[in-house]
Amino acid sequence: HSVSQVGYMLLGLGVGMLVLTDARGMAEYGFTAIKGGMFHIFNYTMYKALLFLAAGAVYYATGKRDLNELGGLARRMPFTTGMFVIAAAAISGLPPFNGFVSKLLIYESVFAVHPALAVVALVTSVLTLASFVKVFQTAFLGPEKSSFTAVREVPAGMLFGMGVLTVAVLVATLF
Repeated sequence: HSVSQVGYMLLGLGVGMLVLTDARGMAEYGFTAIKGGMFHIFNYTMYKALLFLAAGAVYYATGKRDLNELGGLARRMPFTTGMFVIAAAAISGLPPFNGFVSKLLIYESVFAVHPALAVVALVTSVLTLASFVKVFQTAFLGPEKSSFTAVREVPAGMLFGMGVLTVAVLVATLF
């Protein structure tokens, strides 16, 4: 996911720099693309860090790193689950989250310059969403594994760190 998200950043900044001085009146699209790329850099730092912390919380609570060995954790780790969902929705570009806003700015400006690039970016977003739906379903939903009956939510300090980033994502979403 990091490669695709950096691709969004570079797509916005690259298209912006390409048409910023365009004599055909495309400069406004250039400014929009740069704004989208910069906002996506800002957003990415928040929701990717939150995703890493959620993954660390799952590992801390279960001792498992293999996604196929997980399941049913939403019942045992509701706060981690909720924060993971917010981060996954943001990175996937679902409305109204901050990732949607930065990607929309990029899509609009890139479409005006080269529609095929915008289509590739949209397909990448759909694939990102599909992968996070898979992770969410496999790790947090489904039947509870008997080996996880003793699993509990992570300590308050870990939840606090995830909570700070969740609030940051939500604040960026609102403003």
